[in-house]
Amino acid sequence: MHGAANDFVVIDHRQAKLEAPLAPLVRQLCDRRRGVGADGVLLLESDGELDFRMRYYNSDGGDAEYCGNGARCLARLALDLGLGRSGEVRFRTDAGVQSARRVGHGRYEVKFGRVARPEWREGIEAAGRRFDGWLVRPGVPHFVVASDRVAAVPLAEWGAALRAHASFGASGTNVDFLENGGASRVAMRTFERGVEGETLACGSGAIACGLARAVDGDRSPVTVLTAGGDELQVSWQTDGNEFAVGLEGPAEIAFAGRWKLENHVPLGR
Repeated sequence: MHGAANDFVVIDHRQAKLEAPLAPLVRQLCDRRRGVGADGVLLLESDGELDFRMRYYNSDGGDAEYCGNGARCLARLALDLGLGRSGEVRFRTDAGVQSARRVGHGRYEVKFGRVARPEWREGIEAAGRRFDGWLVRPGVPHFVVASDRVAAVPLAEWGAALRAHASFGASGTNVDFLENGGASRVAMRTFERGVEGETLACGSGAIACGLARAVDGDRSPVTVLTAGGDELQVSWQTDGNEFAVGLEGPAEIAFAGRWKLENHVPLGR
């Protein structure tokens, strides 16, 4: 499946079959030459109280607290499987309980929940330059830097340097470059932690960019143009120093198939 060209191997894991550790299998599934090819792996798992539980692994095999595009994809799979009630599913993530529903042809909205007000950071020295920007935590950390033209940003260099900067702690951060398009429209590019490179879209990054614009005075909703050319829409309601956030965008099924576990050979990395 993919959400705005952010692609995932998605597994119905309500009857658990995969044995830990999953990192070697995840890395091979995500390998675009030896496996299926994806930015990450999503597991739809049973939950005793809600419609399902979301588990997400980045392509490097590490698990992550959240993925916005992945949440929409998993919500679509759950709805296609008949889960939920009245066209809505509620599910558990490491970033909290969320809900989702279909809002149009191939488009789904996730009600993320509350996100703390972005925190301004300035004077971060990386890649021989000084960067100022907003630190936002929609489930995972994002550092949002304004740019006059995101297409001209040397993302591999600047993104990698900021992603591992000591000021963001041992686990680092995702990095987004944002171009203001006026009238509540922005363009973004993301260097994604765990993928260790650019992804064509990032849902949590879109939320981060939307809230960076919110504190700069934009009104809800903000339309975010991704590097892959798709549009995501970020909406919010303000409540003190928090924002109640929604994320809308595409969730598409590319194909379905079978992976033969007996042929799985760890890649040794």
